[in-house]
Amino acid sequence: MNLTRPSGVYRFGEYRLDANERELLRNGKPQPLTPKCFDLLVVLVENAGRLVAKDELISRVWPDSFVEETGLNRNIYLLRKALSDGGGARYIETVPKHGYRFIAEVAADFETDTVFIVEKHTDAEVVSEETTSSDWARADQLLSGRRESSGLRRYALPIIAASGALAIAVVGWLMVARSGRAVGGPPVKSIAVLPFRTIDANRESGREGLGLADILITRLSNIKELSVRPTSTVQQFEDVEQDSIQIGRELQVDAVLEGTIYHSNGRVRVTARLIRVSNQSPIWAGHFEQSLDDQLRMQDEIALQVVDSLALNLSDDEKSALARRYTESGDAYRLYIQGRYHWNKRDNEGLAESERLFRNAIEKDPRFALAYVGLADKWAFGNDPGEAANYVRRALELDPNLGEAYATRGFIYTFHGWDWTNAEADFKRSIELTPGYATAHQWYATLLMIRGRLDEAKTELNRALEINPKSYGLLTDLGQAHYFAREYDKAKEYCDKALSIKKDFLFAHGLLEGVYFQTGEYEKAIEEMTIQSNALSAMNLRSMRVEETNDLQDQIAPLLNAYHSGGARGFWLFQLKACLANREKNPNRFIAVARAYLSLGEADKAIDYLERAHEERAFMLPFVAADPTYDSLRSEPRFQSLLHSMGLES
Repeated sequence: MNLTRPSGVYRFGEYRLDANERELLRNGKPQPLTPKCFDLLVVLVENAGRLVAKDELISRVWPDSFVEETGLNRNIYLLRKALSDGGGARYIETVPKHGYRFIAEVAADFETDTVFIVEKHTDAEVVSEETTSSDWARADQLLSGRRESSGLRRYALPIIAASGALAIAVVGWLMVARSGRAVGGPPVKSIAVLPFRTIDANRESGREGLGLADILITRLSNIKELSVRPTSTVQQFEDVEQDSIQIGRELQVDAVLEGTIYHSNGRVRVTARLIRVSNQSPIWAGHFEQSLDDQLRMQDEIALQVVDSLALNLSDDEKSALARRYTESGDAYRLYIQGRYHWNKRDNEGLAESERLFRNAIEKDPRFALAYVGLADKWAFGNDPGEAANYVRRALELDPNLGEAYATRGFIYTFHGWDWTNAEADFKRSIELTPGYATAHQWYATLLMIRGRLDEAKTELNRALEINPKSYGLLTDLGQAHYFAREYDKAKEYCDKALSIKKDFLFAHGLLEGVYFQTGEYEKAIEEMTIQSNALSAMNLRSMRVEETNDLQDQIAPLLNAYHSGGARGFWLFQLKACLANREKNPNRFIAVARAYLSLGEADKAIDYLERAHEERAFMLPFVAADPTYDSLRSEPRFQSLLHSMGLES
């Protein structure tokens, strides 16, 4: 059967609008539009010459969301701005208190299609294969909406007589859309779940939108063929008014999942949609509603429908992980999300607040394994691993298949136990269980670096960067792998990339300091030390640690003077004096003393202090196995014995 129908391509002025491909061209050049602005333009153009009421626009463009008139007005403003439709109003006319009218002359293209209909005959009726009543209702809704969009009649649109056949064609399209992949697009391999917007201004959200995003991220990260940006990356967009497509481009993903949360009369309503970044086309949209006490069931359903929309082939383990529920307490999960937010700051205040929140989450649900992992992660960076090990043990008792717990235990084995075999086994198990957990790849790469397996470490870090390409921490770690490989230009390149994202990232500046010492660029190294000193001073001032601030500032200028007056030897003599005067309890100070002695040519003294660092189990000591700073010691029997005592070889 042949049907003549609008092709979805419209022309007005210097513009060509393709509603199917979601593309707007101006004189042949693509014009960027936000998804909602594009939808508004399509509705207005399809109804050219007719007044479209505000309520109708809102219901057509935001069918599953609660949107106030101010939201519509803002998007009309953005649309006009994109069309360069200024005070003269060439395209969009405002009808005060009523709505908007598209006033430019519009020409529509038409096409003829052959529609093939597969029918299933029953005793009572003829229906399309696998078509449900809801499909028919949606098809009828689409057709009704199309019939109501009659503003193009003055341009002699033909009447479509075969409405029944067209209904079946529309249903067929709906079935394709429901089957998973967006028509005409490549498979989605990477996704960013953005913090959902809470649009109830009278309700304290308590990071609810970020919490829902984290639940979905955790669920989806278990799927091997899908790269999901971690919560630590998307949380920066929690309160940011920014186009989701632009965010998707910034995060280098194929698709973004966004949505809203609305509370009313003891119930929570969530709308969500998955959008392809390349052409802003919708892949899937859903509307969900539950009582406040049963939000977790709704969260499960959202994750399942997103996976279904992507037509992913899941293994049994992935299906099981996707359906896993970490806690039955919504309050416990919200507290956990807040705790992770503060833990990711990695400063003293953030770690202290994260511990409080993780403990509160455990009070709400004593069997919430992830909260115990949070506590373990807080304690794992200290000098006493006992607390961290206890919390990991408890987490694995509660959930033996919790990938995050294996990663944390592997970290403890690495830095506190120097048990490389068990650490590697745990990292591999974590990656097997949660392939999208970038931290597991990162910590495994650190172990590989320490053991001198630098090519493997680079591979693991690149896998982590596939998950989170904008992570300044991962970029710096990759720079460290190149530094250990004596590839100093590459190390500097990755540090620069990290600092372009976070200019005050201390680890990157510290690594650059090491690079410049290795290349003999002392003034640049001292400059990096100055940057670190200023940043630490600012942190100490915020924490009211004024004495430490003054100490830091008093050390840097004399270091530069010592270098100018006495060269490298003068610098290291001054640095040695400062290190020996340092009375802090952190055993890593002995490594700094050893480096100064080694730079002055006193190998025996350097090894003396490395042995003292070993006695006190200094956190950073294993890195000497790979650090080029200690290359001149590698033939020394005492140094070899030191490495052997840690289970390492030079």
